[in-house]
Amino acid sequence: VPLSWKEARHRLKGCLEHRLAQSHVHDETYQPDRIHEFPRFVRWWVHMNLDIYVGAFGASLAILAIAILGYLYGPGEENSRLSQLVASIILLSGFVINLWVMRRRKLSASKGSDNLKRREISRFLKELSKQEDEAMGYPTEEKPDDGLNIEGSSFNDIHWVYRFRSRLDGAVSGGSWGRIPSLLLVHGDHIAMQIGDTASAKCRLAGHGPLGMKVIAVGDRITLDSFGEGTASVLGTLPRGRTTLDNDSDHLLTLCNNMRIFVLLESPLESFLRQRNVRSRQTQAARQLLTIRGRLAIVGVIVFVATSAVLIGRYDESQNLYSTVSLPFLASIGLFPFVGPMCLVCMEAIGTARILASYHPVAIRRDEILPDSFVDTYMLVFRYFVATILNRLSLSDIVHEISRKLSHLCRPLLARGDAIRASALVRIPPASLNLLEKLGVATAFTLVDDELVCEPHAIPQQLLIPSEKGLKLLDLCPNYESDSDSDANETATDPRKDKDVEWNDSDSESGSGLENHHHYIHSRRKRRRLLRRVRTKRNGRSFGADDDSSSSSSEDLDHEVQFEDPLWWQHLPSLKCIGLACMLIDENDCTFSDGVRSSSDARSGSVDALKADLVRLICAEQRRMQLRSLARCIGFSTKETIEGERGDISPFSEKERMHVISTARLKESLQVDSHEIGSEESRCWGYLRPDSSSVIVQDTRTGSYQLLTIGDPRMVTRMCHQAWQGENATILPLSAHDRSTILETSKGWKLGDLDSTAFSYSPIPPNFALRLHDADPSSRKFYLLDNDPKSESVLPSMRSKIAIESEWPQLFNQIFLGVLGSPVIPRQETESLLSTLQDAGVRFVYFSPRNMRLTKEIASQMGIDVAWNCAISLRALDHGEEDPHRMVSNYADWDVNAKLPHGIESVRQHLQEVDNVPLLVSLFTDVTKETTMEMVRTFQDYNDTVITVGLSHLPRNSRIFSTADLAVGIDVLTDSFKRTPSMQCNYNALLPSEIDFVAAISGHLCAFQLRGVASLAYMPTILAHGRASLEAATGSALYLIFGYLSFAFYIFCSVCSVSTTLPGVPIIWAVLYLQLLLPLIGLPISLSDPGGDSMDRVPPKNDPTITFGRKEGKTLSWHGILKAIPPAVLPQVIYLICFGELMIQLEPVLLASACAPNLNAGDWFKVIRCTGLRGYSGDARDYASAVSFSTFVICTTVTSAAFIHRTKSIFDERPWRKNYVWMTLYLLVIVLAILYVYWVTRDADISSQPWYCFVLYGTMPFICLLWVEFLKRKDRALLDRAEKLRRLQFETRLGMWSPK
Repeated sequence: VPLSWKEARHRLKGCLEHRLAQSHVHDETYQPDRIHEFPRFVRWWVHMNLDIYVGAFGASLAILAIAILGYLYGPGEENSRLSQLVASIILLSGFVINLWVMRRRKLSASKGSDNLKRREISRFLKELSKQEDEAMGYPTEEKPDDGLNIEGSSFNDIHWVYRFRSRLDGAVSGGSWGRIPSLLLVHGDHIAMQIGDTASAKCRLAGHGPLGMKVIAVGDRITLDSFGEGTASVLGTLPRGRTTLDNDSDHLLTLCNNMRIFVLLESPLESFLRQRNVRSRQTQAARQLLTIRGRLAIVGVIVFVATSAVLIGRYDESQNLYSTVSLPFLASIGLFPFVGPMCLVCMEAIGTARILASYHPVAIRRDEILPDSFVDTYMLVFRYFVATILNRLSLSDIVHEISRKLSHLCRPLLARGDAIRASALVRIPPASLNLLEKLGVATAFTLVDDELVCEPHAIPQQLLIPSEKGLKLLDLCPNYESDSDSDANETATDPRKDKDVEWNDSDSESGSGLENHHHYIHSRRKRRRLLRRVRTKRNGRSFGADDDSSSSSSEDLDHEVQFEDPLWWQHLPSLKCIGLACMLIDENDCTFSDGVRSSSDARSGSVDALKADLVRLICAEQRRMQLRSLARCIGFSTKETIEGERGDISPFSEKERMHVISTARLKESLQVDSHEIGSEESRCWGYLRPDSSSVIVQDTRTGSYQLLTIGDPRMVTRMCHQAWQGENATILPLSAHDRSTILETSKGWKLGDLDSTAFSYSPIPPNFALRLHDADPSSRKFYLLDNDPKSESVLPSMRSKIAIESEWPQLFNQIFLGVLGSPVIPRQETESLLSTLQDAGVRFVYFSPRNMRLTKEIASQMGIDVAWNCAISLRALDHGEEDPHRMVSNYADWDVNAKLPHGIESVRQHLQEVDNVPLLVSLFTDVTKETTMEMVRTFQDYNDTVITVGLSHLPRNSRIFSTADLAVGIDVLTDSFKRTPSMQCNYNALLPSEIDFVAAISGHLCAFQLRGVASLAYMPTILAHGRASLEAATGSALYLIFGYLSFAFYIFCSVCSVSTTLPGVPIIWAVLYLQLLLPLIGLPISLSDPGGDSMDRVPPKNDPTITFGRKEGKTLSWHGILKAIPPAVLPQVIYLICFGELMIQLEPVLLASACAPNLNAGDWFKVIRCTGLRGYSGDARDYASAVSFSTFVICTTVTSAAFIHRTKSIFDERPWRKNYVWMTLYLLVIVLAILYVYWVTRDADISSQPWYCFVLYGTMPFICLLWVEFLKRKDRALLDRAEKLRRLQFETRLGMWSPK
């Protein structure tokens, strides 16, 4: 017995609650990050984190111990010793916080995807309970229908499911069929599937017959062999001959590809939740950080040993032991992971926040691309930064609460309450995805679903009609934004358009005779943007709304087309009849959203009652947009006229409608391969598609009756014995040659994935018209079965006068009007995306489930080259088997000697033994979800960073999302969900929380969840922000490394000072610089915009054997050391001058006794080498050290301007125009450093220093900046050379090793 909605939801919640009660499921094998270019001891040192626990922790602990001893036993003022003790405590506390951040970040990254699933499940259960209570508070009868307004089939994991309705009193009433995503199905659900469908869960046939014991496993494709049947046994159940079927006959289910009802034996969600996801690959940025960490550890040990050796060599008993012993530890502490990891976490959070802030307007469906003010932008980035930090620290439980409070706190602080600032934040991608490191270096962009590439409806392209010179081909093209007269004339005067249909396209890449009549489109026109006629009933539609969509009605979206031949009007007599047939037959058709819930009065839930409802369901007719477009092109309009509100068709009233179904076509569909199903056929999958549809209408102006027919050319031509030549308004017999040409042309169109629709008409004689008087249109709908052994023969030419009451004779002896070829065109978003990715150096890859011939045309219109290394089929061939659908060429023996591999194993073998051409191909055909996942993995094996874009509600995409480096989910269910104006929930239909949950749980590994296919056009913007964020974060990290090295070298240079009195470096300075000033300047660099050329560069591959590019690693290391030397050395000169001058000013007596009497201003060079001052530690030393340290801080701060752009000169790109936050803090730190000097030296007269001291104080920072700019030129030359090589490799279509 089918389930009720209440029982089904109870089982769904039980399944999810059971999953939450289970232990965590870890992701698949994860290899820890390792470095390979160092000696074993260094690798072991870093791998065991000894640089953290022995280096950073040991140094900070030693500094604390020395400060404690100095406070207890050291000389000097107590306040000074106390400040050093407090500073050492702060230093150790900073390390403890840094260690806590590291461990929390590691914990967050190690949890993998299981926590994401649990979080989505918990959120769904709360929302579902809330909406259930709300829905049950209203009577069911008063609730409107708010189901899915989208085509449903196993192709997109949306199934027809039968469920009983639940009433308020707990009773169960009659049931109905409805479309439900597979992840919401539960054990015991009754679903409808046909031959060719794929089982989303383990199931069996409903009923108790012998076939009901056969179990279909999850993922198995249903075929005739699944039940031991054959084509003959299926056709044998149908009536023989030409008969009329009842409208509720079970034979209609058989004719719909043998559709049957199945019972699920398990919930699809159970097997989905058991899947283990693949751990993310290590990125090149992670390997580079590990390498830099190892090198810094080596430098730290060297600096520690060197500083200690110099101090031992310069040791004097008069020196303050407690202030000098701590110097080696201070010199090395910055080079160990002391505060660096915490800064890296913040940089990653800033980069992620920038990316999410750019994605935010799309997520909340706003028209603005970015917030429109400086305050809005940085406020949004700040909110995402806080949320990302909390996420990275595994504090996700309070993320929502803090974000909500921040939004309320920030709103009154700003003048305008913009919706972007007040809106809720999108989901933060987990740390395990490594969004920042991967998005900026993505090298492959893959689309894995046809819905993302193709428009949902076909458009008219070619019309083959009879003429006095034979069959004439009229081309139609979409209306474009800017069509010049020259273009129109060029196309109109094409000689091929004025000839008979039997012309051959010399540019055709196929020598097959079946493609002699393939359509022709001017190549330049293919690339031009369509001018669409969009009529929407929902005003103010937001950005990212899916303007296609399956959810649109015929009046919501359409394409305008026009005839290319300016003399097309000469054929208007026959074209008017074609247009009338398009309008009348398509007028009363039901869309997918109408009539999908045929309620049943049977409450027993028997299989027969379910079948009766299912028959009415599959007979819902589909609207064909290409027919409406053709009719409008001919001149028909539905606008209200004086004749009626139906426009031009107001005088015609429908009397009878007949659908003809041939078993010949059923026989083909039962045996068709899944890769041979065309776009239009897959869109109608799950519905009964007649071979022809005829309508009898009465012209109220004359009272005459006309029969109009559209359908498959094979069926329509069998009904026709004559043809109408419109240009001379004559009717002649339809010759065998013309009949053969029509069938051959339509067959070629079908191979090219064009939908072929033939047209015919016939006047109804008076004796047949008698049966149509006073007929009820609702009861005059017939299904005619053609199960005649001679079904391929032409129908009789004369109507039988005896069989007036039969429907079949009315279809005889019709007049052929023409045949229309309608392709499915690529989406505009996809076409623009392809060119943008090409410029950005990202390989575009399209995985098509159809074969090569079916995919060729749409790939060509997208801009994919289909002539050279064009496509690879992933369907494996048996030994010696040929692929009849392979794209072949007329060029010499290319199709013989240059065949690309066939199947995944063949591709891998080709990559190992021949060349890398399969990695350069942009089109893969005959794919399945499994072969797509394997090909994505193959791309990764050959060092590509892959972004995968797919529909987020498909559970079969989850494994592809997991395998790819980054995944983007496109949610089409949310927009297709019919919500009531009052936003009330219908308990006996899908609830909004269920729709949201399907996309959320299936796409839980997606870094971005985009709503609507139209939002795919925003991907280049997200990619550009990802590159900019990664480049800015790289500059920030390089500056921090520069700062650490400069501080270590500064202390070492202080120890090596030529002065006999060593400069003082108090612990408080290390706290200020390492934990405050350096992050204060370095982290805002992550907010920089490196420039507009980031999308013009080819990113590097993620080769695990390569950490840095050629010479890049050595250059980076040596240039890093060279850049850090001037800020460390130059302040020592300031110290020497200031110390000598301040000694002369403050300590004249001491100088007279210990050095030399009568020293004057300017004799500082005599003071610095005085051996009598070896143990001096007075005010002059402290003041001079403060001035020197201030110079060091200003030098490193000013030099940060060179790190805004890694390669561009500051003279070409002004850094202060790109980063206002950094510029503000930049000036603030410089002002504070200068004020610090005046505050410390308030007892001395600083103005008495020599003039050249001030000159040096002001010019040294710019000397350091120019030095870094000079070295940056070398870096730029190296990086530009590497980028040019990558561009050359990217743009070539030949293999790097071809041939081997």
